[in-house]
Amino acid sequence: MLGGISGHAGLFACANDVAKIMQMFLDGGEYGGVEYIEPETIEMFTKYQFDSTVNRRGLAWDKPCPGDTTKGLGSGSASNLAYGHSGYTGTMVWADPYYDMIYVFNSNRVYPDAENWKIIKMNVRTIIEEIFYQAILSNDKSLKAPKMTKNEEDL
Repeated sequence: MLGGISGHAGLFACANDVAKIMQMFLDGGEYGGVEYIEPETIEMFTKYQFDSTVNRRGLAWDKPCPGDTTKGLGSGSASNLAYGHSGYTGTMVWADPYYDMIYVFNSNRVYPDAENWKIIKMNVRTIIEEIFYQAILSNDKSLKAPKMTKNEEDL
């Protein structure tokens, strides 16, 4: 999409630092009372850039694939506002503004070697993500799980 030039080499930080960056994104580019990124840039980075039925990517993040939870990162409960990224070593970060949720999964999939695909084959990251969504929904009865639609504006 970008001719081989991109800023997504993976997730290289501790869970706490990754969560802080995601909180800054949820808070429109601000963290700790300091604006690091303008809200308009955050919006541009976190929305679908193309028809979501053809391409589930945002400018800076992966997005859920509306109507097809077998593709992309989002669990079935993710809203169209959600975004995140997964890394080669099995790491994953996910933020969902609709639920005010941040999920960070740090792992080392390549241990004991790069042929270890258990995290991916067993869908561990998405199953745990869905558990968090269900916990939020069960504790806040005012929230209704949004239906994944083909148009972000349908939320």
